[in-house]
Amino acid sequence: MDRNYTKRMEAKLINDIAEINRRLAFNLWYLANVKSTPQGLSPRLVLPQKRSGEIRISEQESRVLYCGILNTLNYYYSIETPTEEVYQQTGQIAISASSDLSIYVYEKDFQKVANVEFKAHNPDEKQIRKDIEKLIREGIPGNWFHTLKNIDSGTLRSLFQKFINAFTNLSNIAGNNSVSIYFCFCVLEKKWACAKHFLYDSSQGDLASYAEEFFNLRYFVKSRRIQVQEENGWQIFSA
Repeated sequence: MDRNYTKRMEAKLINDIAEINRRLAFNLWYLANVKSTPQGLSPRLVLPQKRSGEIRISEQESRVLYCGILNTLNYYYSIETPTEEVYQQTGQIAISASSDLSIYVYEKDFQKVANVEFKAHNPDEKQIRKDIEKLIREGIPGNWFHTLKNIDSGTLRSLFQKFINAFTNLSNIAGNNSVSIYFCFCVLEKKWACAKHFLYDSSQGDLASYAEEFFNLRYFVKSRRIQVQEENGWQIFSA
């Protein structure tokens, strides 16, 4: 990204990413699977079936639908984008990694303005930390879109703790730099999502404390519905 990319344009970018995530969530909620009948709102993409007969849900559906939304907007994108930084997360040699998707604007030349990471289900903390590190160190706004088949009253609490731990372990990498990541967690079976912009700089205290406060959403599941007790800045939307 061109370091001269303005704060005003960044604010517009985050607003656009928020709308992309909202539209993506609705697309996912109406996805048909190969055993079902598509609805009027169903995208052309369908969820496949494993050999066991189980319907497979992964982060790949989110990426394909995200690209479809970008095709309707004034942005360009690349997939599996090589990172500008190198990483030594395993092994002895620092190597380039890749972002799941990158967003660009074109103004005389291409400027990379955001990196997007997709996740599904409940990955281990190491996977989360690895991808959060990429979003932080690349130095441009990020988007984390997370697909969950279903949740109970403890699912997000457990998952969010992994993010808190990841940010705590990455405090030395963030240093005095700002961190801008738009998070969205989308629950398929309940057609429910929560989203919030993680916007941190060193004036707000230490990164670990900021993350602990950020990933705080009080909710419970009753009668198969998610009921939020305290939103804490999270935007809630559902079908």
